[in-house]
Parts: sequence; C-alpha cells; structure tokens
Amino acid sequence: MEWYVIDAVEVAYERTKKCLFEPFDIWKWVKLAIILILVGGGSGYGGNSFNSFNSFSDTETYPGHGPDYDPGYYSEFNPLDLIEDAASAVSSSAVLAILSLIFLLVIVFMYISSVMEFVLVESLVSNNVKFWEYTRRFLGKGFHLFLIRVATLILSLLVLAVIVISFIFISRMSSGDYFWLSLISGVMIVFFLFIVFAIITSVFGSFISMSIPIVLYSNIGVLSAILEVLRKFRSDWQQIIVYWVGRAVLGIIVGIAAFVVLMLALLATIVPFLIVDVVIYFLLSLVLSGFEWIVLTPFILVEVIIFIIVMALVSMPFGAFLKYHMLSFVEKWFSEAGIPFGKGIDRVAEQVAVPMA
Repeated sequence: MEWYVIDAVEVAYERTKKCLFEPFDIWKWVKLAIILILVGGGSGYGGNSFNSFNSFSDTETYPGHGPDYDPGYYSEFNPLDLIEDAASAVSSSAVLAILSLIFLLVIVFMYISSVMEFVLVESLVSNNVKFWEYTRRFLGKGFHLFLIRVATLILSLLVLAVIVISFIFISRMSSGDYFWLSLISGVMIVFFLFIVFAIITSVFGSFISMSIPIVLYSNIGVLSAILEVLRKFRSDWQQIIVYWVGRAVLGIIVGIAAFVVLMLALLATIVPFLIVDVVIYFLLSLVLSGFEWIVLTPFILVEVIIFIIVMALVSMPFGAFLKYHMLSFVEKWFSEAGIPFGKGIDRVAEQVAVPMA
C-alpha cells in the first residue's frame, strides 16, 4: 500500500527548494517569514479587596472598657485609609484594563492568524507571494475560520475547567489512611485526561489545517470543508493515522534540524555584535566617561531588531517545508480538492474563463 505521508516528504522538499531558491528572492523570504510569524502558528479577574476602617475594640487600645466596647463615631479617623482605598480601586481597575487589553489582543491575533492561514496556503501553492492582495481577498474566509477557532477555544476551556474541577474534587475528597493513594490516583487520572484532551485538540487542529486548501480550491465554506475532511477520514482513515505518526516523527526531525541551524545563526549573529559592542563601549569610555550606555543603547536596539529578522528568515524554510508537506499529502489523499500547484486561484480562474469566451 502506498503511504502518502512518506511520498509527500520528497515532493515537499522539491517544492520548498523551487519556491525559495529557484530563483532566490530575499523579499519573498521576508514576506513568507512575516506570514509564518502571523500564523503563529485567545482570564479570570480577581479584584483587590478594599481596606476597611479600623474597629478599635480591644481593651489594650481602650483601657477601662470591655471587649464588647464599640467606640462608634468617636473612633479616630485616619484620612490615609481613604487614600489606600482609592489606590486599591485604581490598582484593581488597572489590572482589569490590562487583562481586557490582553484578551482583546489575543482575539485580534487569532483573527489575523486565521486570515494568514489562507494567505500562506495560496502563496505556497501559487509560488507567488502577494501579501496585501491575498490578505484583502481572504478576510471573509479568515473570519469564518476565526469563528470556528473561537468556538473550539471556548469548548476547550470548558473541558479544561471540568478536568481541573474534577482534580480539586478528588483532592478534597481524599482523606484518612488512603489520602496519598487517592491523591496520586486522582493526579494520574487528571494527567491521562490532559493527554487525551491534547490528542483530541491536535487531531481537530489537523482536520482544520487540511480543510483550508479545500476551502480555497473547492470553493466551499470552512465548516463544509471540515465535514468533507471528516467524511474522507471515515472512508480512508488508515492514511490519516499513518500521517499523524509520520508527521510526529517528521516534526521531531525538522525540529532538531531547525534547532541546530538556529543555534549556528545565533552564534554567527551574536558573536560579531558582542565584539562590536565591546569595541564601541571602550571607545566611548575614553570620550564619554559614565555616559557610554546612553550612546550604546540605540546600537543594541538595532542589533536586537536585526537578530529577530535573522532568526525569522532562518526558521522560515522549515515552516514552509512542513506546510508544503501537509499540502502535498492532501493533494494525494483528497484529490477531489484539485490543489493547483504552480497556478493558484488566479490562473485557475483564467483557465476556466477561456472556454467560456
């Protein structure tokens, strides 16, 4: 039996090489690196309690009075208490604002990531990266994918909440001579549930990734494409099972290779920067004693930006290869999608329009 996940490795390698090196285009690398970064691939809040006024009711503070003595309005008023209460309220509001901003940024990034998924697939399939044009074109499809991801995230959080609550319930119910045995058993059960949850999440994420090229080139909705992938899975589940195992192994191999290359790029970038910084620091110390870091800081910021750019460019081919591998697998496993490698949506539309003329 032919296993598509194995055949897709060589095909993905050739397509990656053709896309990135035939010919080499640094601007194309930059755009793909940005897209992969944007692909990336959505809290609870507890307010601070207010400080209450002092209720001086102990006999040491009020000698001669019993423990039930309540000075009432005769107690000393400390205006600093109002300041502390106001500061606590401002602090609580600031925390709430920060958490709200973080939540908003996560939602925005999820939407951008959803749009970039379509931009990345079309860029690799057509071997033509049109960042802004593809972004505008796939805003609608990206929004539909975003809604599905939000629904999946909410469901995942609910499942995680059930698992955590189960663990808390088990830990509180454990008592007596079998406390540690019950606690360890509960931890093992929760750990097993987390593993099952992670596997199910990864499986569904895999189905979503496979559905994206089907959405693009079969001209159907995201949910319909996911259902088509599930239908195909029921009829040909062996290929998918082997695909998941093969992708896990391939991911480890690619991860190790990427780590080695990134470490080499790290050394090749940081060592020259350190030498330049040391030289500049000593030269500045001879002229601006005590103010060296004021002048050196802009150089360091520029170096950090260059370092981030270099790391993104170096890691980009590995992400492109893995995406090409998934697309090459789907090309054979779901041939009905008709992924037009080297053509993309534009040229397919042109070919369809020609016979109608």
